[in-house]
Amino acid sequence: MRTLLFSVVLVACTNDPKLVQNFASDKEQAIEQIQGAELLYTENGKIKIKIVADKIERFQDQQPGLIFSEHMEVYFYNDSSELQSTLMANDASIDENKKIMLAQNNVILTSSDDKKLETEELVWDEKKDEIYTDKIVKITTGKEIVYGEGFTSNANFSQYSITKIHGTFDFETETN
Repeated sequence: MRTLLFSVVLVACTNDPKLVQNFASDKEQAIEQIQGAELLYTENGKIKIKIVADKIERFQDQQPGLIFSEHMEVYFYNDSSELQSTLMANDASIDENKKIMLAQNNVILTSSDDKKLETEELVWDEKKDEIYTDKIVKITTGKEIVYGEGFTSNANFSQYSITKIHGTFDFETETN
């Protein structure tokens, strides 16, 4: 009886190399995975962008090629290496061919002059040096809060526009 049961189990455990190869190739596996990373992008020896991420996965032969998860921060610098704006998000992905980053989930963009944008999704197009979204946004400045839908800005968040403004709240204080 034991011999019969053992032989049945052996027959059921055969491996077909083609099935294993198909299973392994169904989902592209990351070729690199980095925990706690800091990436620097420089031009002519001057820092332009710094990315700090808790987890980065790099994929080969698929786009997006880089996946950031578990929180990431992007620091944008001007030509004098001065910090101009900071982008934070829970998750992001970069299409290296198109040079586009999609930041998602609790996205916050702050400028060096204390403007703050909050949204759930933001796209940074490196080729156009533009940041945009068609999602709901909240922008806080020293004077007001503006709510809207749709947003476009330069990368340093110094010039921006909102497509559909839903409302504003002024902080103007009365002086006695």
